[in-house]
Amino acid sequence: MRTLSPPLTLVITTDAVGGVWRYALDLAGTLKGRALAVADEAPQVVEPLLIGLGPRPSEAQRDEACEAGVALDWIDRPLDWQVEGPEALADSGRALAAAVTAAGADLVQVNNPPLLPFLPAQLPRIAAAHSCLSTWWQAVRGETPPLNLAWHGAATARGLAAADAVISPSHAFAAAMTAIYGALPDLAVVPNAAVPVMAGRKRQVALAAARWWDPAKNLTVLDAAAEGALWPVEIAGPLEGPGSSGSGRGAPCPVHVTHLGSLPHRALRARMAEAAIFVSLALYEPFGLSVLEAAGAGAALVLSDIPTHRELWDDCACFVDPHDPQAVRDALDGLVRDPAALGRMGLLATTRAASFSHARQADAMLAVYGRVLARHTADRGDAVP
Repeated sequence: MRTLSPPLTLVITTDAVGGVWRYALDLAGTLKGRALAVADEAPQVVEPLLIGLGPRPSEAQRDEACEAGVALDWIDRPLDWQVEGPEALADSGRALAAAVTAAGADLVQVNNPPLLPFLPAQLPRIAAAHSCLSTWWQAVRGETPPLNLAWHGAATARGLAAADAVISPSHAFAAAMTAIYGALPDLAVVPNAAVPVMAGRKRQVALAAARWWDPAKNLTVLDAAAEGALWPVEIAGPLEGPGSSGSGRGAPCPVHVTHLGSLPHRALRARMAEAAIFVSLALYEPFGLSVLEAAGAGAALVLSDIPTHRELWDDCACFVDPHDPQAVRDALDGLVRDPAALGRMGLLATTRAASFSHARQADAMLAVYGRVLARHTADRGDAVP
């Protein structure tokens, strides 16, 4: 078995489609150069490497990685939720294993748990769960996934069970996972973090940002709520998912909101800096990075009343029934009519957002990494005759 040698190569998997990109890039950038102490060994400097799968990153995303000083490698294989069965999943898993081995990884954090079992078992493996089909289906459809997707639930269960530790971004999502998959190994809740957005001069607008092709983002209700609202509602993000262009599988074209398109992250943060209100009517949200970014910019929050939003934003957001457009419109208009409440809710959101710092996230992740590496080191020692 290989021994650790400085620097410690930490492989973090990613994709370029949704919030995992932002999560992985920011985490890698924060961890780069940090020291990690393992048991009685000397501290080692962490050297992260992002390995991505699925649709390739845009030039803007590659520039972001370059600016963060984070190395990026890409595998031309589909993501676990893009494949149609176990054989295609195994092909992606084997390609990832080859890349991880070639990188000389000392530790790997897999942000796609179904791929984890394909990595070498002697390698410390951490599964970070950001969503899964089974919990999505339960929250959005109120039922278990159809039989043709049962294989994916089984693959997720195997990935979580094979991990040395499992990371959840919220207690609510951890509870949803354990309700479906049972007890998870060394489960730790580590909230996500976001680079603070400098608040700008506020515009009289409600902003929302999401991948709208996902029914969980609830665009239909938001569009209905925007009809007749006192302030315009603007939405940023794609209406069509990867590979669905022209297939009719995207979100219905909205009528009452203004669609800004898919904005580069920097442009989206500029919009957040100016928005007086941020709204998320998500039916399913393991964390919600866009909510955190908008809160940090001082936007008053109007959020769907779901467990994750309650856990993270209780007492500093207006909660609404995500199935009731009139209730959403009333909440938006109530803030418009009460400037004092609008300012107070924005301040409360900013204060809460400050607690989700990258430094705090990095400390928590390093603690998990150290714990897992210590166990592997101890196992290695036990194996010596």
